[in-house]
Amino acid sequence: MSQVSIIRAIYVAGTMLCATTQAMAETKQYAFNINLLGIKAGELRYSVRHEGNNYSAAGKIFPTGLAAQFVNFAFDVSVSGRITKNGYAPIRYSEKSDNGRRQEEKYLTYTNGIARVKSPKLPKPYWADPKDQKGTVDPMTAIMWTLSDKTQDDLCRQDIPIFDGARRVQITLSNRQDRDGSATCDGVYRRIDGFSKSELEQGTTFPFTISYEKIGDFYQTKRFDVQSVRGRVSVTRQ
Repeated sequence: MSQVSIIRAIYVAGTMLCATTQAMAETKQYAFNINLLGIKAGELRYSVRHEGNNYSAAGKIFPTGLAAQFVNFAFDVSVSGRITKNGYAPIRYSEKSDNGRRQEEKYLTYTNGIARVKSPKLPKPYWADPKDQKGTVDPMTAIMWTLSDKTQDDLCRQDIPIFDGARRVQITLSNRQDRDGSATCDGVYRRIDGFSKSELEQGTTFPFTISYEKIGDFYQTKRFDVQSVRGRVSVTRQ
């Protein structure tokens, strides 16, 4: 699982703060370090804006430091959508990505919860059919949903279906463990549809943990750890 797919699956899931309507526009900035095998390989930076029942977000993943000389990956995404009683409902999503082996550019527009995919690439036979992905969210919404602050009632209760225009994955959080001023959740990243035979042979489920620090009435994401086929990847808040 590449760094891009890992983050797409932090991609790689979320908070239910979306269930509250914000009367005034608010924009928040987030920054995380991406570490592979204990060495900083890149950064994730993104912004989230809420205005009434609307939301928008934009993010980038890019290599930094010495890793930038040896590793080629990039992830540039944006989304806008609506906040409903059930969570986030994307309307428009755009993505440009490069994981060193695969370059992609795609646009998703949503009607009644179903994504229509526009991409210069012809779909591969094993890719998931967009018509069967109703109710899924895009990768940027999933990142935002996963890493935002959480209330005590929302912690470790996420179950997020994600469709990136070709592949479908599921993020599930459970098993909350409280400590003094902190908490952790166990999670599973599961490949559902749209993957090649060789990708599935690498694995279909990847366990991870998310660690939080309690600040006031909310739990703030501090760290995300996943065991990938390339080794242990951690995402830590700056």
